Amino acid sequence: NEQFSPLINVDFNFRNSFTTRLELKKTRTLALSLSNNQITEVKSDEFTLGLGYRFDEVQLIIRLGGSERELKSDLNLRADLSIRDNKTIIRKLIEDVDQPTAGQRIVSIKTTADYVLSDRFNLRLFFDRMVNNPFVASSYPTANTNFGFSIRFTLTQ
Repeated sequence: NEQFSPLINVDFNFRNSFTTRLELKKTRTLALSLSNNQITEVKSDEFTLGLGYRFDEVQLIIRLGGSERELKSDLNLRADLSIRDNKTIIRKLIEDVDQPTAGQRIVSIKTTADYVLSDRFNLRLFFDRMVNNPFVASSYPTANTNFGFSIRFTLTQ
């Protein structure tokens, strides 16, 4: 069982509030079966590219009922693109045959926008898209999309 998680990870924070991230992960698991003389290899490679930007002192006006409240806080934007290949290969030792039995390429896009409403409340808008393309014909391509918002309340400081 080998796991390099991450093998390479580089984060850059620039003076102009721009951030970037590069990450490479690799895993591999081997299983030897002596009853049928084969090795099962499960392998995963993942590459992630992340970008972000912080807008300083963004003004937000909230109207509730007849009152109006002005907020001023940083707006943090972040987007990550990830490409992951998962493969399962059966290696038959006597026949000297390698046969892929499962696997897929997963491409995911994750975006978030964070805004601090007060010292206890944080608002997050998010959008996630995951596309799954199989390597073998026995599976179908799928795609999932999630979006929405969350409000986080912090009890302690």
